Amino acid sequence: MAIVDPSSYLQQTGQALSDPLVNIWQSFVSVTPSIIAGVLVLIFGYILSSLLGALTHAILNATKVDEHLRKARLAHSIGFISLATLGGALMKWYVFAVFLVESSKLFKLGVLSEQLARLANMLPNVFAAVLFVLAGLIVADFAADRMLHAKRKGVRVASSLVRWALIIIVIVTALKQIGVDVSFISNLLLILTAAVGAGIAIALGLGFGHAFKDESKTMIKHLKKNW
Repeated sequence: MAIVDPSSYLQQTGQALSDPLVNIWQSFVSVTPSIIAGVLVLIFGYILSSLLGALTHAILNATKVDEHLRKARLAHSIGFISLATLGGALMKWYVFAVFLVESSKLFKLGVLSEQLARLANMLPNVFAAVLFVLAGLIVADFAADRMLHAKRKGVRVASSLVRWALIIIVIVTALKQIGVDVSFISNLLLILTAAVGAGIAIALGLGFGHAFKDESKTMIKHLKKNW
């Protein structure tokens, strides 16, 4: 029977216990500089983005953009949201998202860094889509309001159709901007547009037919008489 050397056994056991701890420590030491650099980039980015956001808010306040919207009676188009406040917030978080992209590259945390980078890359597109939607809502309401001033028969229905058509186009475009597959929605809109167009054509045809019914009878009688 072999005799086990106690000192050798203790040495092997100690090494088996210490190796994982050493590996963990080495991994921590190797990523610590990257984490510190990433955190510093985030802190600097947050300070800079806050300053730019405050500057944007001040500039929009100075231009009295909210007051102009109220005077034009278009403030309801965006739910009476202050464009100065919203613009400042979007500028702040847009700039911060740019720094978030760069800091996520420094963290070197494997899958977590990849997911964080993917999210950070998506944020600028989301902010751009929000701005596009807000501008689209204002334009849609402005166009519908201008049409209502025409005071012609059926203009109220036409202005509503134009308003909702513009809103739908804006929303679909915004969704496409952030990477959402809108092919199904686009096809559905084409079908609905064709159906509405066919309905309008039939309605106009029936309307004209009814309006010119007597004239048609007179014309047919005239043709029969001459031929």
